[in-house]
Parts: sequence; C-alpha cells; structure tokens
Amino acid sequence: MTRTTRPASRRDFIKDTGVLLGGAWLGLTPTALVAAAEAARELEAQGAPLSHIEPGDALTLGAVADQVWPPDDTAGGRELGAVHFMDFAAGGFMAGAWPMVREGIADLDRRSREAHEADFADLDFDTQTAVLAGVEDTPFFSIAHFLTLLGCFCLPEYGGNRDHQGWAQIGFDRRHAWLPPFGFYDANPGETS
Repeated sequence: MTRTTRPASRRDFIKDTGVLLGGAWLGLTPTALVAAAEAARELEAQGAPLSHIEPGDALTLGAVADQVWPPDDTAGGRELGAVHFMDFAAGGFMAGAWPMVREGIADLDRRSREAHEADFADLDFDTQTAVLAGVEDTPFFSIAHFLTLLGCFCLPEYGGNRDHQGWAQIGFDRRHAWLPPFGFYDANPGETS
C-alpha cells in the first residue's frame, strides 16, 4: 500500500511553529520566569511606563488579556497585571519572539479595522471575541495566551496576580506548606471517606 502525502500548507506550518514555540517555553528555566516577573512587579509598583511595548500595542494586548481572562465582577487579565508581565518578557526571555508578536498585534488591528472600522482595543467585548476567533490558532495568540496566564497567576511579587486576586478567583489556597494527608488518595488503605 502506498501512502500519499500532500505538501505542507501555510496553515500547517504556522500550527507546527506554534507547537515548537510551546515546547521552547516549557524549556525555559524557572529562574528566567521568576526574574522576569520580579522586574515586572517592581516596574508596575513604581508606576513606570512600559519599556518594551508601544502604548497602542499595550492597549491591544490588554484587550487580548481580558479576552483570555475576562473581567466580570472580578479583575480581568489586564487588571491583574498581565500586560506589565508581557512588557518585561518582551525585553527578556521572549525578546526573540517579540517581532512575531508585534506582527500579530498589527494583524489583529488590521482585521478589526477591515471588519469593524476600529482597532481591536476599541471594539466591544463580544466583537473582540469574534475577531480573536480568527487568530486563535496562530503563534501570536499562543504567546499572548501563555503570557496572560503567567501574568494572572504568578506570585504577586513577580509582576502579576495583583493582590493575590488571580489566586482568589480560582480558589487557590496560598499556604506556604501543606501537611499530609493531602486528599482522599493519601488516606490509609483501610480508611474510607
């Protein structure tokens, strides 16, 4: 039986690139992530302007962060500090990928202007959701999604998760240490719950 192969499409190439980038992120040392987060938190606490992201791009990334972690009666991605975390990442461990992120921001704004005659950040939430659906399989969205979640749930002193609000939203118990038994799976074999 012969196997036929089709030539790789541009879409397949972009998808595979996203997978490779995801694997590269997993290879980052925790030290690099901690250093990025600590610096971002210091800059945000000082009220410093963003160092690596242009103001217009920050508006777009803030809107994307709020799409990834939406605000309702609690803080969204932007308010939790995700954009400040992204800013430091743009000048640090994500610097090599940042030109692609800038291209993704420009593409998102272009799509928004073509379809709705406004930049992405100026659209209402539901319209932003519809526009973002068109780029959710791109490396840009993968990076923005990843950095938003890092910014929302890192230790507050690392640049995001302002005042532990991100952890409170997911019910994370912020104790320093936990003592066994941790759950039903650690109970003695003869005990039942």
